[in-house]
Amino acid sequence: MNDDDLKQLWRMQPASSAPLPEEVLRKRASKFQRRVALRNLIEVLAAVLAVAGFSRYLWLYPQPLIRLGSVLIILAAAFVVYQLYRRASSRPLPGAESALPCRDFHRAELVRQRDALRSVWLWYIGPFLPGMAVFRWGVETQLDASAPFARGWQANLLIAGVLLAIAILNLYAARKMQRQIDRLDAEPN
Repeated sequence: MNDDDLKQLWRMQPASSAPLPEEVLRKRASKFQRRVALRNLIEVLAAVLAVAGFSRYLWLYPQPLIRLGSVLIILAAAFVVYQLYRRASSRPLPGAESALPCRDFHRAELVRQRDALRSVWLWYIGPFLPGMAVFRWGVETQLDASAPFARGWQANLLIAGVLLAIAILNLYAARKMQRQIDRLDAEPN
């Protein structure tokens, strides 16, 4: 055996890895929880803007379909904020005295967030569909062509594209989260 053979043999050996220290896991979990809290804050602010905008439409447009669509969208925004809190809120890390190790907490949070992202079509996109359909129906049938809203299939296609993009981006994020879960599972305890 020559020197190159020994180096190759050494490189092919499985890497022995020590378990991650609790402090490293705690930092990862803390960073993840901060990102979740920031994401949720942005989502809540977007919901507040949607409620404000569609509340304004309630007063500006007397057309029944536009008003009904606006009310449905406002209700959907409230429902989504509630679901965001219920399904995907940021939770505080367990204290040092907790019986739940940080690793188990972090993994459980990753799973919970992954599941919320995978089901976003149901609790995030779905509630807006009836209101958007009624609102768009009102725009198409009850407003004249000079109204400030975009009309026609292009506008509807753009809205559908945005909703599809939201679903795809959330599925992509769920896959990334699954890879984090897999990496955590592969690390020794």
